Amino acid sequence: MFRRAVCRVLASAAGVQLCATAVCLTDKELAKKPDWYKKDVLELEESLKRLGRHGFINSPSVLQKSYEALKKFSDFSNVEVQWRLARACVEKAGFTKCHKERAHLLHEAVDYAKKALSLEGDNQNAGAHKWYHLDSSILFNFFFFKLQDIERKVDRSADVIKHLEMASKLDKNDAYTVHLLGVTHYNRNNYAEALSLFQKAEQIKEKFSVKNLYYIGLVQQATGKKEEAIKSYIAAYRSPAQNECDLNARFLAKAKLMKLKVKPEDYEVEEY
Repeated sequence: MFRRAVCRVLASAAGVQLCATAVCLTDKELAKKPDWYKKDVLELEESLKRLGRHGFINSPSVLQKSYEALKKFSDFSNVEVQWRLARACVEKAGFTKCHKERAHLLHEAVDYAKKALSLEGDNQNAGAHKWYHLDSSILFNFFFFKLQDIERKVDRSADVIKHLEMASKLDKNDAYTVHLLGVTHYNRNNYAEALSLFQKAEQIKEKFSVKNLYYIGLVQQATGKKEEAIKSYIAAYRSPAQNECDLNARFLAKAKLMKLKVKPEDYEVEEY
């Protein structure tokens, strides 16, 4: 539990410091503390747990609650807190439709991610490397690729690969990191390496993401394996969407099937 892992935390409200022994308390000892103290510690603990999972958070309200709990401890120099704050900012940016707010959140995310990496020391952290990549690359895409202000001239893939490979090495159970590494290789036209990584991600957690199945189809199509690609697109389209990213991947998979002139009855599932 976080209370046993961290040496001290800071409470937000009047900048009250929770002493070193606070995080080493048993549940019984914590129950004897003031309500404000228990509330902050337990909310922080729950937020660390929630934002420590591999999958994305699908509820804006749940994400906001975790963000607010972590924000109270934003001055706390601990890598686990900082990279989760970076993650919370990125995921919040994904939910907002306000251009200005999204830009602010992504800049905030990069700051937290950089701080997380600076706090690693000898104990490297998978989350810090994974979310540093996501924060910086999403911000770059947001300002340059989506807005199409400039041509795509800057190749950051070497830096991206370095951080994702480190994250994957440190957390061998994170299929999402392996998938992101595969996407990076796909964008560099390293199709054999990309396919190997997408398949590895499926081995870690089968059908964890519609997007991973879709990318398998992309690689297969790019390498001339049309029939295999069709099967992968169908698998992606028929997989249940867990979030906006999955919904978009299902839409793209269907578009590919239509372009390949696959009959709707071959991929549409009849309603019961």
